[in-house]
Amino acid sequence: MVTLKVPNALIIGKQSLVSITFFFLPLLFFDSGFSGLQTGIIISSITFTGLLSGLPTGIINDKLSIRYVAVAGMLLESLMFLGLYAFSDFLPVLAFIVAGSLGGNMIDTSIRGLTLKVTERRVRGMRLGRFQASNSIGAGIGTAAGGLLLFLFNFKPVLLISSAAFVVMAIASFLVTETEKAKFPVRDYASVFMKKETALFLIPLFIFGSHWGAEHTSYALFLRQNLGLDMLGSGIYMGIPIIILGIASLLTGRYIDSKGTSRSTFFIGMLLSGAGHILMTVPALPLSFFFRVLHEIGDGMTFVSYYVGFSRIFRTSMISGEAGAAASLMLLGSAAASLVFGPIGYAYGFQWPLIISGIMSIAAVILMRPVRSHLKF
Repeated sequence: MVTLKVPNALIIGKQSLVSITFFFLPLLFFDSGFSGLQTGIIISSITFTGLLSGLPTGIINDKLSIRYVAVAGMLLESLMFLGLYAFSDFLPVLAFIVAGSLGGNMIDTSIRGLTLKVTERRVRGMRLGRFQASNSIGAGIGTAAGGLLLFLFNFKPVLLISSAAFVVMAIASFLVTETEKAKFPVRDYASVFMKKETALFLIPLFIFGSHWGAEHTSYALFLRQNLGLDMLGSGIYMGIPIIILGIASLLTGRYIDSKGTSRSTFFIGMLLSGAGHILMTVPALPLSFFFRVLHEIGDGMTFVSYYVGFSRIFRTSMISGEAGAAASLMLLGSAAASLVFGPIGYAYGFQWPLIISGIMSIAAVILMRPVRSHLKF
């Protein structure tokens, strides 16, 4: 069995570096005088870039290379942080965010595709749980560290150091294992998406993805404006639950391997995620934090469940491209939500995007109940 220690370590490093500033970027944009619409456009560009690049990146992984796509992605991330260090006007910031978003998606698609390709069915839950745990633990460490670093310093030195660190990560990415290249027409990717089972699987993913749009535009601002947290407090509030998400991912993966199905954990996860998003808006900090942890546990269950769903629905030879396309649909939900939730948060309060997106996740589970028996993952 191919070892995934290096790819998982790269994911931890990448997520740590990105998360040092990611959730705090709306604060930077707010303080730079960007409007709610401009912030929504920038945040939605992240997900629109992922939406447009997921399938092409996956096809390149399947037919050409995983290693060199990951290296290029690391270099684009470095370029983004260097650009954010040097520029503060709207259009240059937007351009560098797009470049970094493309790079991030190239890394994620490549490592996810490698994991899906080399993992045997009997341990898929465990290995995919480790992949998601690497994402989450890296994000949690980065977010908590980011809160401390931005509390002690400001954005400029943190951005510059992050840019340099991604160059080191690019060099390390040459250690990523390559897989056997597939030989088939590109048009073959479309056939799996024509199946009813696949379409039913993708509908809740789109709804689930929309809650990211609420978080990207309103989460950090909610913590500052509604709960009164500073950078350090926000980093701790955001970081610890994300680490717990990683633990939930590991446990969910093992549970799925023991039970042989990921359908129940998928929908239970969405319910917990939605309920936690709604209830975390209570104005009492301890209760809000508790429900944020609940939300992240739900996210962990959902993430691992749909990764296992990818591995069972999609074909191994082209799974990087097909999983990239499915992930792009989630990003479409996030991008569309960012454009809506950005202005809503600024106009009516930053709690409302979180509440509305939570309601949408719960509604998706309820509406999918009559067709759950048709979902075979």
